[in-house]
Amino acid sequence: MNSALVRVPGTGEVSLAAPDTPEPPDATTALPAAWTGLGLSTPDGTTLARKVEKEGTEHWQQLTPARYIYKSQELTVASVFQETKAIILSAYFGGMTFAETATGSKIYRAEISAIPKGDVRALCIDWTDVVSSTEVYSHRLYLPRAEVSETQDAQFSRTQEARWGMTFAALAPPKGKTFIAVWLTNDPAVLFGAPAVASGGLDVIHEDQPAAD
Repeated sequence: MNSALVRVPGTGEVSLAAPDTPEPPDATTALPAAWTGLGLSTPDGTTLARKVEKEGTEHWQQLTPARYIYKSQELTVASVFQETKAIILSAYFGGMTFAETATGSKIYRAEISAIPKGDVRALCIDWTDVVSSTEVYSHRLYLPRAEVSETQDAQFSRTQEARWGMTFAALAPPKGKTFIAVWLTNDPAVLFGAPAVASGGLDVIHEDQPAAD
């Protein structure tokens, strides 16, 4: 056990870009202009979920399976967004876009299609844990291809801001790729036997070594 390895995603954001937008170089460099942040979200932040469905083989001679057959894998990112703007509404309504009815009219119109269409995006989740002034750890999860798989009901009332709840599901990679997501970080805690900063902030204690007396 090592309390120095506890991480708290104190702040973060979900961003979208065109599908197959190149992977960012690291977890700390600002995303290029191709990416658009979805902005404020509720205090619950973002929920990452992974579900693998598998089925064990059945046998006459024994009760335990000899192996498992994998049937499906699902990786999802869910959040409730609080800003009402183009990127949010476009994702929520499957690619819907607003346009000015006439130049200078300041009247903006969009159509919600009667036929649902695919709306594939690249997605990044960024979050940062500021442990101290010398320990700032950033994490970035990159999905090259994702699509909204579920939307929550949007309620309009005078007692709460408009909220747009969406779940994004990772899609199968294009030809030549073998991954559905990439995790980037500068946090050494992700390494097996990673060092942890001692309470004094200067000494380094390895998980597999006792602290000096």
